[in-house]
Amino acid sequence: MKKGFRILKFKNTKALMEIKNVSKNFDGRPILKNISLKVFPGQCVGILGPNGCGKTTLFSMCIGETNVDSGKILINGKSIERIPIHLRAKEGLGYLPQQRSLFDMDVFSNLMGLAQISIKGTENQRAVVENLLTQFNLQHLRRINANLLSGGEQKRLQISRIMINKPKVILLDEPYAALDPTFVHEIQKYIFKIQAMKVAIIITDHNIKNLFDTTDSNIVISDGSIIAEGTSRELLKNSRAVSEYFGAGFDYNI
Repeated sequence: MKKGFRILKFKNTKALMEIKNVSKNFDGRPILKNISLKVFPGQCVGILGPNGCGKTTLFSMCIGETNVDSGKILINGKSIERIPIHLRAKEGLGYLPQQRSLFDMDVFSNLMGLAQISIKGTENQRAVVENLLTQFNLQHLRRINANLLSGGEQKRLQISRIMINKPKVILLDEPYAALDPTFVHEIQKYIFKIQAMKVAIIITDHNIKNLFDTTDSNIVISDGSIIAEGTSRELLKNSRAVSEYFGAGFDYNI
């Protein structure tokens, strides 16, 4: 499912999230070097790069699992790189990890359990949960244990849980991993729906075609630094991105 043609005037809006000159070393080895990017309301930015280039480390620093060595991470202009994980969520940051992250409960309880933590009032909690069950086509699964769901259904549930806190920015770490093509198209549809709500999205995935079908712009990281950025068309014309990541034989039918 390719994203339809859209006219996006990101430059006329303020960035929802900005990563400014962020660097990270582990045991003296530089993993990320002065990484900077901006993501605007309703924009989907892809992060590409070979295994070990630092994509997951970047997400880990954004959510507060790993400290930055230098640089800043801002949401709506507010610096968040030194505050705890739960406070970053309150500032509007949502995160979908690579690993399965569902409770051994039914679908309704997976949502309600988080709603009870972050939303005041039982009626409000239930209203939000019921709305998410409908939005993400989960109503018919509400009493099914999450462990019994298909891969695509589990992913829908995981994404719907992120929306409980009404995030401004969502980080999606390999959302298409281990999904059949039909389920990939389904998840893309929900990502586009979230974008339509003016939520900003940063996404990584090893399936370049699926990623390009989803994103508005992208960056390529190699050896800890950004070596190219732009649309899928622009990246595939970038000689350094082709030589260091895509390979000369890569073909994407844009």
